[in-house]
Amino acid sequence: MGIDLKKYLTEQYQKSIDKDVKPGPVITISREYGCSAKLLATELIDQLNYIKKDKKNWTWINKEIFEDTAQVLNLKQNRIKHVFEGKKMGLIDSIIMSSSERYYKSDLAIKKKMIEVVRSFAEKGETIIIGLGSSVICRDIKKSLHIRLQAPFDWRIKRTVEKRNKSIEEVKKYTKDIDKKRDTLRKSFESKEDYNELFDLTFNVMTMSYKEIAEIIIFTMKKRKLI
Repeated sequence: MGIDLKKYLTEQYQKSIDKDVKPGPVITISREYGCSAKLLATELIDQLNYIKKDKKNWTWINKEIFEDTAQVLNLKQNRIKHVFEGKKMGLIDSIIMSSSERYYKSDLAIKKKMIEVVRSFAEKGETIIIGLGSSVICRDIKKSLHIRLQAPFDWRIKRTVEKRNKSIEEVKKYTKDIDKKRDTLRKSFESKEDYNELFDLTFNVMTMSYKEIAEIIIFTMKKRKLI
């Protein structure tokens, strides 16, 4: 059973209206494996915090919030990771899991809690969210900007081989696996939109530096009055 994301986010948005909260600004970064969202996030934060010296500092989050969600749900981090990699649990696995964990939570319950966690960071504002389906989860927030990082497959493989002590074939297999998992995560939210329509700006990191990309993003944020 999947989440009716549009309905669920509408309910969450209504709650924010009831609290008189204006979500954002938030930046989401989606990326192909081998493109460094962390380097971009760090560059963005340096530039944003320099511009807004007297304002709240920008921060960034990524999959490490699995730990926070696991604690809230009284689950192991691997259980959260299992859901957000889009893996489906079979009947036998579900029975074993429900008997081994003190408080069994379904995949749907975990996913809803993860959405709430991501949304809570987004609504606080001045946050950059890396991955976690954030481009879909935060798409309805008016004060948001959604970024996609990509590069040719062979270039990504070459860069990764240079950084890791692994063979080209190992890196190719791993890269394809990670790209597939990220795509599965996006599809798990049952977004009806064309994938490319989720993003405001798409960059080829083979031809642009992260500093250049950050400068363009900040220019766009200024034009949209996000900063």
